[in-house]
Amino acid sequence: MAPSRIPLASGTSFTQTTLNGSFIKASPTVTSPKLDKATRVSKKSPPSKPNSKTKSTRPEASDRVLTDVLMAIRPVHLGNIISQQKNHEYRKYRLRDGVKRLWFYETSDDGQGQASITHIAVIPPTTRHEPGSVPTEPFGIGNEEFNAGLKQSKYGYPVLEVHELIRPVTLTEMKNRWGMGPPMGWRYVERNMWEDRWGESQERPEKVKRLF
Repeated sequence: MAPSRIPLASGTSFTQTTLNGSFIKASPTVTSPKLDKATRVSKKSPPSKPNSKTKSTRPEASDRVLTDVLMAIRPVHLGNIISQQKNHEYRKYRLRDGVKRLWFYETSDDGQGQASITHIAVIPPTTRHEPGSVPTEPFGIGNEEFNAGLKQSKYGYPVLEVHELIRPVTLTEMKNRWGMGPPMGWRYVERNMWEDRWGESQERPEKVKRLF
């Protein structure tokens, strides 16, 4: 005699045996629902693309004065420039034509030096000497060595004038007010600092004192 099924709740049935009439619970039939489309897609979000509209922390060209650059200088070399014993400033890099002022950040070496922007030197806007092209007269510290190719520096900038800032820009002010640290290499002077410490000619006597 074939076993008969007694239907119960949906998905569950009992099978009657021919041995002792007892019922054995059969495994329920499970119907797997169709996976929702969203569950079949990986939950891991793709890496976000950088926002091209994010504003760079680097100042825009309009916020920089392209005729003025800031660079560090050791106290001994700055002292020689101020005393006019050194009439060229030598560097490894060539500044673009049009740069005509060097803002000197005087470093602090062994307790000497102010760790501040203290002086501004005026240079010709297009003269960039290479070894062998610096005039031998008048004499200047370092000129002979540069002409002979004995310096690491590759370009020389004649110093025409030097102005001393009446209020030097201290390292603390550079960090807290202007959001910058000591210059590494060179950088253009930001316009707000330029206006505050150099500015237009009619305001200049209140900001700098010409040494020569």
